[in-house]
Amino acid sequence: MQVKVDPEEIKRIKAEIESLEKEKKEVQAKLDELQKELNIWIQKRDEKNNEVKQLRQKAREFKAKRDEINNQIQELKKNREEINAKLDLLYQEILEYRTKRDEYNQLRRLKMPSEKIQERIEKLEWELQTNPTITPEREKQIVDQIQVLATELEIIQQAERFHQKLQEARKKVESLKKARRAISMEIQKLANQSQQFHEQMIKAFNQADEVKKEADGYHAKVIEIRDKMKEVRRELREIERKIMEFDEKHKELIAYKMVARMRARKDSSFEKAVEALEKFKRGEKLTLDELLLLQRYNLV
Repeated sequence: MQVKVDPEEIKRIKAEIESLEKEKKEVQAKLDELQKELNIWIQKRDEKNNEVKQLRQKAREFKAKRDEINNQIQELKKNREEINAKLDLLYQEILEYRTKRDEYNQLRRLKMPSEKIQERIEKLEWELQTNPTITPEREKQIVDQIQVLATELEIIQQAERFHQKLQEARKKVESLKKARRAISMEIQKLANQSQQFHEQMIKAFNQADEVKKEADGYHAKVIEIRDKMKEVRRELREIERKIMEFDEKHKELIAYKMVARMRARKDSSFEKAVEALEKFKRGEKLTLDELLLLQRYNLV
């Protein structure tokens, strides 16, 4: 088998390989630059996403504090409602005690204090007990006076009893109203704190949304660069494929050149090696001697 090898063809293929290798380096450098840029955008995106995570965690903490305070406010409002219910009952009692007191005061007939009435009763009773010459008329008169005075004293005592209850109820009212004012002030104070935590929560969530937009923008950049890298990798693989094809062609031409040179020297062993190479290319099984010949002439 005679094979003619054009030296210019070998040079052209070698030059093509060198050109492709140079192009490969340029494309690889472009890919490396894209990788560096990608790493920068990934870092920025991840930093922003971490910031979003921290802001949302802070917002949730503010919300938990707000809700805790609101629960306290609800408990205080419940206590205040209980106080209002007690006050309603006390107001009803005060009205009843005042009415009773006034009713008894209207029954009074004498403009005398209870001490004077008691003294008058005691004097009359003393007269009954110590006057042996008292007439029946005078005795009846004294008994009637004592009865009138005793009735008046009972009226005064009942009026004073309801007045005392009225005063006690009023003191309870003042105490409960004081407690209610304290609760209302505490509710207002807690409401202000709740509002502050609510505003801080909203602010943190809004900040998180804004930062998330930045992170999404960086992520879009990451996707854009990854798409570019896919194209560059495809370009790189195509160049490598061409280099491989030209390299195979170059090796084949060099091999044919060696064949031609050996044949020119009438080297019978090389002729056998060439035959073994053709056999190898056809996929036929080689003997050990044929394999050794291929290795000897660097044909495999």
